[in-house]
Amino acid sequence: MPKRVIRKYKPPGVTETKKEIPKKEVKKEVKKETIDLGKEGSITFKKGTLRRQLHMSRDEKFTKKILSDLKKHEVGSLFSWKGKDKRMTPLLHKRISLGLTLMNFD
Repeated sequence: MPKRVIRKYKPPGVTETKKEIPKKEVKKEVKKETIDLGKEGSITFKKGTLRRQLHMSRDEKFTKKILSDLKKHEVGSLFSWKGKDKRMTPLLHKRISLGLTLMNFD
C-alpha cells in the first residue's frame, strides 16, 4: 500500500515565506598593544578600553589633570562624568593609573 502524505492546508494565493533570523551583533575585536620597558620587561594592554569605558569620542583628548581628578575617587564610589553618574570599578581605576603612567613616559 502507498504511504499517506499529510499536507497542511494553504489558502489559495498564499505562498510559504521563510522567517528571517536576525544576525547576532559581532563584537569588535580589541587591538592589543605592547610597550617595551627595557630591563623591566613589557606591558601589554587593550588599546582604547579606557576611552570606551568612559564613553569618550576619538576626538577628545585625555589630559593629566582629567585622569588625576578621576583617580582621586575611591573604588566603589560614585562620581559624575559628563552629566552621568559612574561607579569607580577596580578595572577602571587600574586603567586610569596606567594612562597616567604612560603619559609620564612621554
